[in-house]
Amino acid sequence: MRVVGTAGHVDHGKSTLIRALTGIDPDRLQEEKDRGMTIDLGFAWLRLPSGQEVSIVDVPGHERFIKNMLAGVGGIDIALLVVAADEGVMPQTREHLAILDLLGIRAGAVAITKRDLVDEEWLGLVQAETEEVLADTTLAKVPILPVSSTTGEGLAELVAELDRQLSVERQRRQTGWPRLPVDRVFTMSGFGTVVTGTLIDGELRIGQEAELVPSGRHARIRGLQSHRKKVEAAPAGTRVAVNLSGIATEDIERGEVLTAPGWLKPTRVLDVRLRVVADAPRPLPHNAHVTFHTGATEALGRVGLLDSDELKPGDSGVAQIRLDRPLAAIKGDLFVVRLPSPNITIGGGTIVDEHPKRHRRIQDRILAQIAVLEQGDPGEVLVYTLQGREPTDLGELAKRTASTVGEVRELVRGLVDRGNIIALDGSDALVSNTLLMSAQGWQRIEATAQTTLGSYHGQHPLRRGMPREELRSRLGIDARAFARVERELVAHGVAAGDGPFVRLPSFSVELSPEDERRAEQLVEELAVAGSSPPGRAELVGRFEVSDELIDVLVDRGRLVEVGQELVYERGTYEGIVERNRQLIRESGPITVARVRDAFGTSRKYALAILEHLDNAKVTRRVGDERVLA
Repeated sequence: MRVVGTAGHVDHGKSTLIRALTGIDPDRLQEEKDRGMTIDLGFAWLRLPSGQEVSIVDVPGHERFIKNMLAGVGGIDIALLVVAADEGVMPQTREHLAILDLLGIRAGAVAITKRDLVDEEWLGLVQAETEEVLADTTLAKVPILPVSSTTGEGLAELVAELDRQLSVERQRRQTGWPRLPVDRVFTMSGFGTVVTGTLIDGELRIGQEAELVPSGRHARIRGLQSHRKKVEAAPAGTRVAVNLSGIATEDIERGEVLTAPGWLKPTRVLDVRLRVVADAPRPLPHNAHVTFHTGATEALGRVGLLDSDELKPGDSGVAQIRLDRPLAAIKGDLFVVRLPSPNITIGGGTIVDEHPKRHRRIQDRILAQIAVLEQGDPGEVLVYTLQGREPTDLGELAKRTASTVGEVRELVRGLVDRGNIIALDGSDALVSNTLLMSAQGWQRIEATAQTTLGSYHGQHPLRRGMPREELRSRLGIDARAFARVERELVAHGVAAGDGPFVRLPSFSVELSPEDERRAEQLVEELAVAGSSPPGRAELVGRFEVSDELIDVLVDRGRLVEVGQELVYERGTYEGIVERNRQLIRESGPITVARVRDAFGTSRKYALAILEHLDNAKVTRRVGDERVLA
């Protein structure tokens, strides 16, 4: 299915021409019929001589309704520019043509309407003027056909030309993800909520779960229609009406994008290639306020020029546009910007990155990175997309690059072989949950891990290593990915795992002679203390030792930790364990009171010992008693 979009000045006969071609009145609003002027988008369709059907989007020509025009032309294949023979090229002819040029529409035709109102000489002048206006645009050299919607003259030739052009298949970008910019929302009796638009990507099917972006609201596709005929599925390029269940019309706005859930993330910042139209009345300065249009949506924005202080008419440059509200867009989408005062189209271009970081201006490194995204081959773009990001799986990478998982997998396989990308699980399978990083990103993680661990060992020489969660936080990696990152760090000899800690492979705890002396004194004191040793805090104060030194002695097995505050000398601890086993064997289950009396200690120590033995699976609690586990 293909889509033709009209363009042209108000009162030049666009809607009349559509009625003459299709028999359908595209003006659906009573106000439009009363005023004889198109205000909002209109829709019709036509079966061509070849048998194929074409959708037609009719746009308003008045300058006050230019935002409605912009909402309708984003998904068209062919432009039908309408110029009235009795008036010739007018201001909105030029602005609509500039918009078509900015949106890269290269196929189309010009219909010189009201042919019956002028003579041959005047018609020739209008045709010549039109050719001159088209000359420097994407529609240069398209056929110009005089027609009369009143007499029918030239209509057959116009239809034949549309049929000819539509027989050439348009190469649409296919991401595999459906995107329907919503240009109408209404309620249909007996059906409920309906949205319409041109499906610019992917496929929609009945029964499919759908999400509206940027609102994030979910719905289910209850029905699909194209040209008022029910269909089970709608492919890319189709004008389609979608009946949604589970959502009300007041919860949907024009400009939202209907898509599959979970992949399309709204944005308020865009890196773009921006071109100012050649006949702009003045340059576009840095930090200019604009209205931003892409798909069927509109937002206010501020243009930050990254490579210049202003763009003169006809110039292009790199910019970052910050929007007043989120919208749905992906890399490669086209856009138009207009000045709010005076209200004119000033330029447009292509989205280069839909989720960029904030940039400083006039930075060669930043401009080079944007150039890679804009002009690089798919492999270069993929590597750049991974740079500066956490480890990413194939599915997420496909979403970020608006590609299919299969396309990304083939690119990644070659990049892994060449060493540009690292697969963290070391597998050649490249399944969807394989975590990927750019080689540069992995080198950064390795260097950061080495520096972080080295610094930690210097600050805490008596600790076995850095707690695993602390290292994860320092590296800025989410919990889902860190286990695989740690395995790779260990495999590359960058780090070593040590229980709940991570350390440099070369690191080990070394005690100074003074620490060794204090350690011996501490162990001897605990051996004397027996089953009622001082708590940790008292040990630290009395023997001028640190908690870290106590932990070293625990790690070396000379002390045993019983609860959070108590440590026992190893021989004393083993004697306590054996004595409790003996009590149970000789006299049956033991209680806290019995242990207290047997060891001549307090209830605090007896309870701590029994809870430790339970955790160590030496004993098992049954009510208030313990038996052997």
